[in-house]
Amino acid sequence: MVRKAATSRGIFVVLLVVYVAIGIWTTRKVSATGDEPLYFLAADALLHGEGLDLTTRWESLRGASYAPTDPISQDEFVRSTAPSRVRGGNYPLHDIAFSLLIALPLAAGGRAAVVIFIAAAMAAAVALGHRCARTLGLPPANAAAAALAVGFAAPALTYSGQAFADSVAPLAFAVALGALVGALPRGLLGAGAAALVLLHLRFWPLALALLALDFVRTRPSRRELVLLLGPLAAAVAGLALLDLVVYGVPLPHAGYLLFFSDRPGARLGTYTQPAGEGILGLFIDRSFGLLSAAPIAALLFAGVGRGLRDTRVRALLALPLAYILLVSVLDWTGGFNPQARYLAVLTPLLTVLLAGALAWGPARLLAGPLGVWTLGQSSIYAAAPWLRYDFYATAPLADSAWSRVTAMTPSLVFPLFGSDGATRPLALSWCVALALLLVAAAAPRGPAHSAVTPAS
Repeated sequence: MVRKAATSRGIFVVLLVVYVAIGIWTTRKVSATGDEPLYFLAADALLHGEGLDLTTRWESLRGASYAPTDPISQDEFVRSTAPSRVRGGNYPLHDIAFSLLIALPLAAGGRAAVVIFIAAAMAAAVALGHRCARTLGLPPANAAAAALAVGFAAPALTYSGQAFADSVAPLAFAVALGALVGALPRGLLGAGAAALVLLHLRFWPLALALLALDFVRTRPSRRELVLLLGPLAAAVAGLALLDLVVYGVPLPHAGYLLFFSDRPGARLGTYTQPAGEGILGLFIDRSFGLLSAAPIAALLFAGVGRGLRDTRVRALLALPLAYILLVSVLDWTGGFNPQARYLAVLTPLLTVLLAGALAWGPARLLAGPLGVWTLGQSSIYAAAPWLRYDFYATAPLADSAWSRVTAMTPSLVFPLFGSDGATRPLALSWCVALALLLVAAAAPRGPAHSAVTPAS
């Protein structure tokens, strides 16, 4: 146990140092963009005693540490906020838990201090993912290698310096996952699930899946059930009360409700893509997919295959499924942001699955070249953070760096959804390849790793 904890702490320290260095560099080279300024505005409004009305902070935005390079016009500002039915002003569209979390760091050191806070949260999430892998009995070397591989790749690397709720959600998920598998006290499961709900509306399926899985596996007593569901009930009640005061609607996530019901021109269809491509695009789209940003993530499918052979890991596979099915019909690109934003919350489980994959010989052989490729992508994102931001149906900006340095464009092997004619055959080829990888890893040839936790 001591050795296991020491390794997790070492991983945390290494990743924290790297994340802080890259994050500070990012703040010097790229201004806050996308929804980042809106989260900062809400935190700053709270610090200035203005409640949650963002109007005054927006009027003073130009001189803030989080000011975007291109000024936000009044029309754009109004279109990005929610109204209130009981008071004037412009209020956050997103839930405020993330803004509350970054308020003190923002007061202490501006955007740079917030980035350091986020770096610590992401490093802790990956370290807890390592601890979960070890608790599930995965070999020490595989678990450590998986944690470092996931930690030095997108989305963990890129979102360790981005001010989105998705950047701290991995820590909430890691706490809940750790409690679920026995790496942390079981009483933390309810708190982790409640934190996910507080951070964003779209984390509801993941939070409920965590609670449901624990209920099915342990059949908790009445007292245990209260401890499990109590934090979620408190979170829902707190959100409803806050939204009643601010928006005049006694429902959690009322900002979203009023944005779509009371803002002229705000249509739900604009933020959804229910055509079905999202379930593939989340992974293999050239501009926004996980694999194009971190090719070593292809081994996660081998991890799923190996997980199907282990009863303790098999049950965990329901967690990403419940979440991915939802986000795949949303605007699965996540809008204007680095790749794989919606998969960032799953970072701790990605560590577990990759550790499982590395227990399989063919995956270890693939890990070398895929790791080198991933390191190239990560180096570009770290050195030139402005190349992280892509556009749907447009080739990744990072291609320019690859072309300049190597005269190659590796992303061409991925389908570019919404554009070229190669999309369909490339997408089909990747689906077949990943399915074969999963099936081959799941095949009962050779001994699977032991599900018994080895001596530490």
